[in-house]
Amino acid sequence: MTVGYMRWLADLERPDLAGDPETGVVDIGFVPDGVRLPGLASLVQRLAARFGDAQGSPLRVTVVVTAALDAASAVYANADQAETALAAALRERLSAVDGRTGLLLVQTLPYADPVSAQAVEQANAAVTETATIAGTVVVPVHRVADLDVLTAGEDFPAVAAALEALGRRDRVGYLWNRLLDLAWAHWQALAPHLATAPKVLLTDLDGVLWPGTVAEDGLPDALTVGGTMTQLGHRVWRQHLAERQRRGALLAGISKNDPAEAQAALDRVDPAVPLAELWAAPDVDKTAATTWALSYFDQIAAHHAVFIDDNPGQQERLRAAYPALHVPAVAATPLLVTDLCRQLHPGNDQPPTTSDLQRTRYYQARRSGELVPEIVCIEDPTDEETLRRLAQLHARTNQFNMTTPRRTADQLAALVTDPAWSVLAFRVTYHGSDLADEIIGCAEITYPPDGPARLDSFLASCRLLWAGAQRRMFGQAQAVVLSRGIKELTARWQPNGRNETYAQWYAHQEWAEPVPDGDGWSFTGSTVTRDGESPDDLLTVMTRYLDATLQPAPEKPTATRLRDSDNATEVLVPGGPATLGLRAEDRAVARSVFGLDPIGEDPRPVDLTPFWMDRHLVSRDMFAAFLRTADREEQAAAVEATAEQYVLGPVGDVQPALGTGQLPAVVPWAWAQRYAQWAGGRLPTEDEWEFAARGTDGRWFPWGSAMPAPPRCLARGSALHTITANCWGASPFGVEDMTGHVWQWCSGSYRDHPQYRGGDTRANTYFLRTTVRPLESAEHCGHLVGFRVVRDAAPEDQSER
Repeated sequence: MTVGYMRWLADLERPDLAGDPETGVVDIGFVPDGVRLPGLASLVQRLAARFGDAQGSPLRVTVVVTAALDAASAVYANADQAETALAAALRERLSAVDGRTGLLLVQTLPYADPVSAQAVEQANAAVTETATIAGTVVVPVHRVADLDVLTAGEDFPAVAAALEALGRRDRVGYLWNRLLDLAWAHWQALAPHLATAPKVLLTDLDGVLWPGTVAEDGLPDALTVGGTMTQLGHRVWRQHLAERQRRGALLAGISKNDPAEAQAALDRVDPAVPLAELWAAPDVDKTAATTWALSYFDQIAAHHAVFIDDNPGQQERLRAAYPALHVPAVAATPLLVTDLCRQLHPGNDQPPTTSDLQRTRYYQARRSGELVPEIVCIEDPTDEETLRRLAQLHARTNQFNMTTPRRTADQLAALVTDPAWSVLAFRVTYHGSDLADEIIGCAEITYPPDGPARLDSFLASCRLLWAGAQRRMFGQAQAVVLSRGIKELTARWQPNGRNETYAQWYAHQEWAEPVPDGDGWSFTGSTVTRDGESPDDLLTVMTRYLDATLQPAPEKPTATRLRDSDNATEVLVPGGPATLGLRAEDRAVARSVFGLDPIGEDPRPVDLTPFWMDRHLVSRDMFAAFLRTADREEQAAAVEATAEQYVLGPVGDVQPALGTGQLPAVVPWAWAQRYAQWAGGRLPTEDEWEFAARGTDGRWFPWGSAMPAPPRCLARGSALHTITANCWGASPFGVEDMTGHVWQWCSGSYRDHPQYRGGDTRANTYFLRTTVRPLESAEHCGHLVGFRVVRDAAPEDQSER
């Protein structure tokens, strides 16, 4: 493989090996009739075969050689209105070839002599405008070749022989090199149609990002080695990488350097290159590091990655280890940045999405170990940004893609309005980070008049976030179908050469037995899913684990009393020694089931004194009674702060909105504190809340080991209910409704925000565990937070019944 690549590269530079065009990836033709450029065709086909993706039948490409149009002669002759005539001729030619070609490329006019240079420039502006309006791709020939190069391209061997007979071998080399540049320009125009832009760029540091060697030259000398032009090339390359990163590519460094020195050098370059990860060590094995990098970036395929290194021997080792990896032929210092850039896919000119802009920050946040993602399903989205992101996923995603439709934003918008379809966008919220929410997957479901629903498309970003993300998405898609009363769903997986990952994943879902169907597989199964976030078999494993480890304490009679201030029922929580949080084995089970690492849930011993806690949440009727004791200004402030859950009546009167009096009071933390003080108590500490919710036997849920399900907890997305309804599943001390209704305020703070516990109606099973500590403020997440009151117990209270 290594020898083959170097021979291929050397052959590309040798004019005596123009040979017959290679086939299999592109089929190139030229217009107008009679134009033949075999040397150019051969080089373009070699580049496409090397760097493109086989798509089955060759891509048919028609190249309009603008210089060969009759109207081009008038441009070179500086005739009046020549550019207008050329544009008209080009429109006519495009009209004639459109419809019988796969892809149209339009060449600009090459320069010929200084006299006609301005006319050529004006004509090329008209050519570019005409081609753009027609929706064709422009090849900027004038930037890389002159008229002599195109002329030589018709019969290069004959031109070369004539020049050599005159002793002009230097001219032969010049024409061939310019023809090679012209081929690269055509490949850059073809690349978006024959290959996907690299998603990961793995780069060496020394000799690539800067001219010197940190280990030998030290800092800052290593960054300023060489002349002005040498430094400029590296600076341009760093800017190029930064732009790639801004548009969604991931950058990672692999370097034989001390990691601290390498990071110090990265911090000093301008602009700083935003690496998602750095693998550096004096003896690092770059082949092994590439394996680590592809795994770190969620098992991304090698053909979606590029490795840039200025060491030819290292380049060959990487090509041998990863034949699908793109390793540009980079000359040793000085860095030839133009040559390097043209060997890469040109990327795309679409505006970056939220996902593109924060992709690097996602991996940096994940590396910190405090990132908890949660997926939410959005049905039939209509906003432009979401539809554009879904279209981007359709265009880019191959590895986790059930089918092969490449729908545009307009096509998806049309399906959104069609009652026979559901368009689902899967949005992830990152708890524990300031990363913005983003769309990471989508699905389209159609509902035929007869028979089961059909999952027409189902795909997710190759950055799959965490184990089980696809299964959560699939469970939510099943729930959408079930909500229409349809109990059967079919799907058809079609291979595209890269989505074997999907096939392997689907085969392990046990949703249905696959049936061969032409070139794919068909699946049919139930839409019923027990939990939209975790596979049934994993939930079963977790239930069995909890059943085996739970050691219920002996039941004791519950001591209760009424509070005079608001008539709330209080339950005595006896206190005592306990271990809160999760044991190491509990964390391992949670991690394997949910694919999320419990953060802030390390085991901690406590010894609590007895306290009284409200059996039920504080209701809106109760909170309104408190507000009626406040002055008018405070009442108005409370109504505003609680999103108008209450109505101001005559002076001194406050009432809950009609029919909502027995719903839980959802209020800001400060107002919950004020109510608790008015009632003669306080908010519970985190330790008191968790102890009251789970007792001393290590349970994950207040009621024991069973998974949350109605009537214990409402289904995801359900509305609020009264504080005394659906309160089955009390804690060991008889406290009701501790998880799954509204989050509940605690008195302390955590990570610089008021803490709250318990999960609301929109939380999935992971967040309904009694040990969960939310990583960011409730306001940031839009959580529903209510509260209950606690009061310290006197010694004599232990005997109350």
